[in-house]
Amino acid sequence: MNLPNTEPLPPVSGGSLTELRDLLNVTDESWARIVPWLVTGLLPDIPRPLLLLTGGPCSGKSLTARMLAHLLDAGVVPFGRLPHNEDAWQAAQAGAVAVFDNVTRIPDETSDRLCRAVTGGTTVRRPLYTDTPVTVEEPSRAVILAGTIAPDELRADLVDRTVVVELEHITAPRPESALWEAFTEARPRILGALLDLLVVVLGKLPALREKADRGEIPAHRLVDHALVIVALEEAVPSAGA
Repeated sequence: MNLPNTEPLPPVSGGSLTELRDLLNVTDESWARIVPWLVTGLLPDIPRPLLLLTGGPCSGKSLTARMLAHLLDAGVVPFGRLPHNEDAWQAAQAGAVAVFDNVTRIPDETSDRLCRAVTGGTTVRRPLYTDTPVTVEEPSRAVILAGTIAPDELRADLVDRTVVVELEHITAPRPESALWEAFTEARPRILGALLDLLVVVLGKLPALREKADRGEIPAHRLVDHALVIVALEEAVPSAGA
């Protein structure tokens, strides 16, 4: 499907994330996981958890993945299936968000690569026609998987780096073209509301990091994301999520 024109637009203040929620097929529990993931996705140079959108047919997985991705990177192009070679991985990670659709299984090698994409790492490569290896830094980036894979099918190290959102069957689907039209029109306001929320979170993070250092907040593999969740819990309802 061709995506709508999502050229960068300036965010507009005074909006609400409710406009986004109204376009998505999410429960209260799912929404409470999506908002922290979006906020964390705006923070550079930190490990950001992978977002797994899972569910049966006609649950809106692909549409949800694309809308969330376009909030973090207006130029992102859904990549399709998980890559199976180095060149494909490089192409998939060209933007701020890597989106993989129709995921039904994750081989061990791919699971390792996804873990590195979430937390950042290094890859040793050899330039063509040389014998000299080159170490390339791979920064952390936002990653979205959409498919029918169940959370218990993920390896334990990937589960620790994943936010799972299970989508339910849509009994009365709306035309996708209408949903994209509404999203494109509302996107500046949604982005403005998201940035307002980010400002609130950034104001709370220094004190929360001190609490984490003192052991007052439970340890987590992805500490920054866990602190974003705590910051949002403290901010609601004043943050207007």
